[in-house]
Amino acid sequence: MDQAEADQAVETAIGGQFKSWVTPGRILIDSVGEDLAVALTGHLPYQDHRERAALEEFPDRR
Repeated sequence: MDQAEADQAVETAIGGQFKSWVTPGRILIDSVGEDLAVALTGHLPYQDHRERAALEEFPDRR
């Protein structure tokens, strides 16, 4: 993969989801990482990030 392809893969995964004035939540960060991994490998993640959504509400349970 050359630099242009890598740049495009990251841009596709991020897709304007991050705003400079807001700290992204853990679920959003996980989602973007998984999207990038799926785009690069063609394999779906083992565990869907949405299954961990409840942990965002209870940070002491991480």
